[in-house]
This record gives sequence, structure tokens and C-alpha cells, in this order.
Amino acid sequence: MNNGTLTIYSASAGSGKTFRLTKIYLSHLFRSGFSYRKILAVTFTNKATAEMKGRILDQLFCLANGGKSEYLDDLISETGKNEEKIREEASELLFSILHDFSRFSISTIDSFFQKVIRSFARETGLHSGFNVELDHSIILSSAIDEMIASSVDDPGIRSWLTDYVMRNLEEEKSWNLKTEITTLAEELFREKFKILSGSEKEKLEDKSFLRDYINKIRTLVSSTEKTLTGFGEDLKSICTKFGLSDDMFYGKSRGIPSFVRSLSEGRMVPANNTVRLILDDNPRWSAKEPSPELLSAISGGLEETLRKAISYCDENLLIYNTAQAISPNVYALGILSDVLGKVRKVTSDENSFLLSEAGEFLNLITGNDQAPFIYEKTGNHYENYMIDEFQDTSILQWKNFYPLIDESMGRGCDNLIVGDIKQSIYRWRNSDWRILAGLQTEKVDNKRIFSRSLNNKGSLGV
Repeated sequence: MNNGTLTIYSASAGSGKTFRLTKIYLSHLFRSGFSYRKILAVTFTNKATAEMKGRILDQLFCLANGGKSEYLDDLISETGKNEEKIREEASELLFSILHDFSRFSISTIDSFFQKVIRSFARETGLHSGFNVELDHSIILSSAIDEMIASSVDDPGIRSWLTDYVMRNLEEEKSWNLKTEITTLAEELFREKFKILSGSEKEKLEDKSFLRDYINKIRTLVSSTEKTLTGFGEDLKSICTKFGLSDDMFYGKSRGIPSFVRSLSEGRMVPANNTVRLILDDNPRWSAKEPSPELLSAISGGLEETLRKAISYCDENLLIYNTAQAISPNVYALGILSDVLGKVRKVTSDENSFLLSEAGEFLNLITGNDQAPFIYEKTGNHYENYMIDEFQDTSILQWKNFYPLIDESMGRGCDNLIVGDIKQSIYRWRNSDWRILAGLQTEKVDNKRIFSRSLNNKGSLGV
């Protein structure tokens, strides 16, 4: 394997990132003719794309026309060519790019993905002239309408939707099907759903599995609440037997009495700090010296039962709350596969492709080590990749790009990514800053993968 590289640049605000990226790009241009056809520079916004293209063309124009360029000295140093040769080649490069502008590959990540998808239009069953739909909400709404309408002829969906409505009515929730389903169906377009394994997605289609799952959740919730109620009733009986009142306890009604009432109502409420004082080496039951009645109750089972109740709540709080959170959504979850099927039907009928589906589709291609095939289909053979604002990359986007970069490195070519974890403050378009963090901490070997910092406008090699 040839010694290609991937360099990870950390670029904080004011580090001169655009200057550096332009210099790196120009360095590649002047090393070999028509190399602009073999470099793919990817950004995440149209503004950043236009800025980088504009700066490169401006510098080539400046060099070609004898103007002063801040990149000239670096280009002479890195290419070994004199000023006259640099300016002569700048004129030739500018002419070539302007007359072959479609091969000047600086684009947004979405534009690049769309180009690949159009190359595979026939394989995806799309007809020529298909539309790329940026907003999935309209298609999703139509798909849900079709799914609900299909329940007239599909007893399986009708039964599931009926159970869903009845469940909501039992819990005094809205019976508006479309609103509830639309909210959860948004998960279909998130990467957490798209990266589920095939077996996991099959389970969502298996209504019998989901019904068993619902029954298990209900049994768990019912059993837990029954146990809580049992603890509560036992504690209330002890308090009644020994004539205890709220004022006898530390914190009065806000302490142990409140905890006991929650238990008797079957509510999972973790013991607060006031209640937990009885677990200390020097238990605190009362603000003053415990009353004789309280002391008798403590030795008569109050302490033992309270300790068991607190321990039970601590051990079961997480699983109980999880079951409670899942329970309202399982019915909606069970029809996600039906909604997804209708989404694909609507897009097929309208000859549209959802942009949000691009990452998953490309992952099916790149995941099978088909990088050379992708080059052939798109009509480009890229040797160098440059990815800007890498902290905004999502898991699927990186899975799609990495095989291309890895193949490039295998042919001895150099690549770079630029990003700053500190600037990844929003989960924009499923971005995940941990991808960049993981590369910097786990993948850097200083042989093929390097980590560098952009902190000034000094010389930078690639």
C-alpha cells in the first residue's frame, strides 16, 4: 500500500483557515496540469463554497495578470518554480477552469451526494428528470394519510391503529392519530433510525413481537406499582399502629410521611435527602429526640420496611421510568415501517428523491468497498479530498466519505479535513462532534494519519 496521508487540522476562530485551505488547493493546482479535476473540496454551506471558489479564482487572476499575491512566495517555495513560470501557469489554469467549470469540484456535501445519486438513478428505479426533495414534511404528511386510509382494506393496520387509539383514550390523551404519528415518524429521517441494523428494523415490522413487548412493559409497570403500593400500605399500617403523626418526623410532612404517601399511591418517587438521613450511621428520624411512639415504631418494623422500600426504588427507578417513557410510543413505533413504505411509494409516484435519504443510500454503496465504481459512475476520478467544517459531519456522511478517502490514501494521495470541536455547539443536520474527537484521539498514528493545529499563517505542507 502506498503512503497516502490524512491530515486533521484543528482550526479555531481567527486561525486563517480560509487562507490555508486556499494555499493548499493552489499548491496542488501548480504541481500538475488539470489537477483541479482530481481534487474534491467539500464544505457545508453554499456561502463557504462560493467564498472558496472566489478566492481561488481571484488569486489565479491576480497571478496571471502580474498582480501582487500573498500566496506567490509559498508557491515558489513548494513547487520549485520561479515567479515567471508560476504566473504563466496561473493564466493557463484560469483559462482551463473557466472553460471546464463543471469539473472545478468545490461544492457542498449535499451537492456532491446529489451528483452521486443522479449517477445511480437507474439503479434506484428513478426516471430521468427526477426531483430532489429538500423538505420531507409534505411527503411524510401524504404518506401518513395514505397509511391511515389503507387501514380500510388492511385488517392488520386497522387493528393496530384501533388499539393505539384505545390506549390513548385510556390514558386520557389525544386520539388524534395523525399528530401523534407525525411526531414520531420524524425519527425515520434521523440517523439514529437509519443506522439501525437490519434485524432491529425487522422487529419494528413484526407486530406480534411488538404486542408481546407491549404486554411485557405493561406487566413490568403494573408489577412495580403493585410492589410500591404494598410498601406504602405496610408503612401506613405501622404508622397507624403506633400512632405516628407527620410532626414526629424530621422534615415533617416533606420527609418520610410524603415518601410513604407516594408509595401507597403506587408512584415511583426516589427518596429525597431528608428521607435518606435514616440510612446514615447515625440515623436522623426526628428534629429533636425521637418520641417514644416513634422509637417503638422504628424497632417494630418501620426502619426495616423503609430501608427495603428505598432500596427497591433505587434499583428499579431507571427501568420503570424507561418503561413509562416507551409505553406511549410503542404503538406509533409499530407503524413506522408502514409509514416508511408509504413514503417510498409517494416518492416513487412523484419521481422524487428525498435528500434526507441520500446518506443511507450512499452508505449501501460505499459500505461494499465500491469506491472505484463510484468514480466511474460519476465521471470523476478524485485523488485528493478536502473536507471543511468537519465538526458538522454526521455519522452516515463520514461512513460515505471514509471509503473514498481510504481508497485515495491507498493510491498514495494526500487528503485533509479541517474542523473545530468547540464550534460544534448545535446538532445541525445530525452532526456529531465525536467523530472528529475520535479521529484525533484514536486514529492518529503519525504515519498515515496526522493531527495539526492551524494557529497562524505560516508555512503549511500537505
